[in-house]
Amino acid sequence: MPEPDVTPEAQPNPSAPSAQPGEPVGSQEPTGAGSNEAQAGPQPAGKTIADSIADLIQLFVDYVRQETESVVREKVVLPTQQAGQVVAFALAAAMTLFLGIAFVAVGSLMLLAYFVGWIAALYIVGAVLIAGAGGLSYAKVRKLQS
Repeated sequence: MPEPDVTPEAQPNPSAPSAQPGEPVGSQEPTGAGSNEAQAGPQPAGKTIADSIADLIQLFVDYVRQETESVVREKVVLPTQQAGQVVAFALAAAMTLFLGIAFVAVGSLMLLAYFVGWIAALYIVGAVLIAGAGGLSYAKVRKLQS
């Protein structure tokens, strides 16, 4: 099957004006990607006031969108990113602290169990925790009453 001829001479020139019989060459309106909105330079003579107002409104909308984007980035996005980093590092520090306290608690329990035995060590740790909870509750009630 023969392939079609794709040489530049065989292709129609899309930018060349193709006027209809009896119509002047410069009177055709551009279509597609080369429409009035995308063109730079002098505006066509047939542009109405409504088209000018529509262009002005579109220019205003684009300006507001661009300014809003920069303000939101500066006032919302960047501080939120910084706050997220602070929270992430604080969470990592808290988890590391908790892990350290857990290892110290296990080590202390094993040392206490070595001297007094496991049953007595568990009773001692439980009693200390109960006493701590009672002391915190007493302090809270005293603060609420005053």
